[in-house]
Amino acid sequence: MTERLEMDNFHENGTASAIVNGQTGEEVRRAREAAKMTQADIVRALARIDVEMSVSTLSRSESGTREFKKAELQAIREVLEAENVALHLAEISDSKPPHRVREFLRRRAIMIGVSGALIGALGLLGLIVTLNGVPSVNHSDAPSAVTGCNHYRIAARDLWLRDQYGETVEQLPHDLDVTYLGKQNRAGHWEITTTDGRHGWVDSSFLKPRC
Repeated sequence: MTERLEMDNFHENGTASAIVNGQTGEEVRRAREAAKMTQADIVRALARIDVEMSVSTLSRSESGTREFKKAELQAIREVLEAENVALHLAEISDSKPPHRVREFLRRRAIMIGVSGALIGALGLLGLIVTLNGVPSVNHSDAPSAVTGCNHYRIAARDLWLRDQYGETVEQLPHDLDVTYLGKQNRAGHWEITTTDGRHGWVDSSFLKPRC
């Protein structure tokens, strides 16, 4: 096993619970024997991934007279996994995953971050386009660019005349003639004047062409 065990931010000085230390040592011993490895074999394998541990230290830890450090347990677990032997211990259940898993998670986090940034940029672009005046309008009633007609009548019972910011000003009566002035605000309302001289913005979906 050639991969170096990453020890940073791993609480190297943290120790397993003293209450279960004897059980931990016994489980390590059983797993080591299942892998047909001596204590010296374990120590040599740990040295290859830059984890220092002597045979006497391992022996005392297996016997329960010394507490395993979490970093040591993690390293031993990786050594045993290379021999297809699992080491299941509560003390390392919340530790860092093996190096290969950490690398996968790191790359996945980068991909998620890049995807999120791209989605955010697209959303911002859409907002900019909207704020720059691409209104949502009812194109079925589009004005005279096609028909050549700017004259309409109010088809609703009453229709609100609004200012350029969308605030209501007054109601216009049914069948009143209006002239579309060729401008729309961000809400999609049309700028109009009425035959009696009123000026403002209305919802174009309630207008019907006169010509």
